[in-house]
Amino acid sequence: MNTQYLYVASYTYPHFAPGAVKVSGAKGISVYKIEDNELRLIQVIETPNPSFITTNSDKSMLYCVNELGIDDSSLDGRVSAFRIDSESGELSFVNSQLTNGNWPCHCEVSANGRQLLVANYGSGNFISVHINSDGSLGQLADQHYNAPEGCRVELNRQSSAHPHMILSSPSGEHVFGVDLGNDQINTWSLGESGQLTPATVPVATVASGSGPRHMVFSPNSQCAYVLNELSSSVDTYQFHSERASLLWLQSLSLLPVNSYHSRPDFDPNNPGKVPEGSNTGGEICIDSSGRYLYATNRGMNSIVTYSIDQTTGQLTAIDWISTEGKIPRGMAIEPMGKHLYVGNQDSDSIVRIAINGESGRLSEASKLVTPCAVPTDFAFV
Repeated sequence: MNTQYLYVASYTYPHFAPGAVKVSGAKGISVYKIEDNELRLIQVIETPNPSFITTNSDKSMLYCVNELGIDDSSLDGRVSAFRIDSESGELSFVNSQLTNGNWPCHCEVSANGRQLLVANYGSGNFISVHINSDGSLGQLADQHYNAPEGCRVELNRQSSAHPHMILSSPSGEHVFGVDLGNDQINTWSLGESGQLTPATVPVATVASGSGPRHMVFSPNSQCAYVLNELSSSVDTYQFHSERASLLWLQSLSLLPVNSYHSRPDFDPNNPGKVPEGSNTGGEICIDSSGRYLYATNRGMNSIVTYSIDQTTGQLTAIDWISTEGKIPRGMAIEPMGKHLYVGNQDSDSIVRIAINGESGRLSEASKLVTPCAVPTDFAFV
């Protein structure tokens, strides 16, 4: 049986996670060996604010954003590369590059493996960075800026452009940029040299004030699902791959009908804070069969499970389960598809929950809680 490793991203000391009221105690990326149904910490490699991580296709390299920005003008946003030891699973630092922006919050290796795609939340630009043949990061390849003033519907969160995710379509032919500040999703074709060229349908507009955060595609490429942070909702789109267009089909709340949680009154001095009794969306993921979709609620502190109609792609909410902590930010399904991992940002814990392969439901009785400072994202090798 192959050994499996879990890599966990965190906001680090002396920084605060968005909305947090205490300084983070984390130091960098934590590496866990998954054995005997437990998580055993084997390494913490120091790097500042690695809030999101990703790996290349052969799992030889791990990349992270270093979410640094205008809070400290001497620390511009960066991305970093680490080599993964194939025997021990441990990381070794390779190099870093500037992102030509602030607060980078998401990255993904392009389908061709030649670029690292990055979303700069603070400065409003999406970029592509060359990946060299040895896996190290090269120079900036291209970038795209959205309207800098944002849509201004929610003044405390949308007063400027805020790219929150950049990802490839299933075929790898197109790249999508999710902009929370402008309520829109950009679409480009990606050139061999990393150029971001507007697609035939270059922009999909999201409902006013929704604040789109993250996006996933169905395994059959027929649908895309967008998690909206500010409105605590998920949108279903029919995806037309030849034109890279998104046709809206459905919007659903992330919350139960009887929930008392409401949209936050965002604090201009701490805009990421989720006050008691309010809720925002955190993360979204889909199982490999394309039958079930999961999303996190920050405030209700839960995971909602949706079943996916295999004909229409539309969603039906079937269950909510507690994350046993506060502000579940990141979430991922392990490669075997048997467990879902979620990071409780404000209560410093990772929770692993078994997935019922037949019903898609998460098991209340199976929860494994592991202490970890400010966990925000996961990768598996």
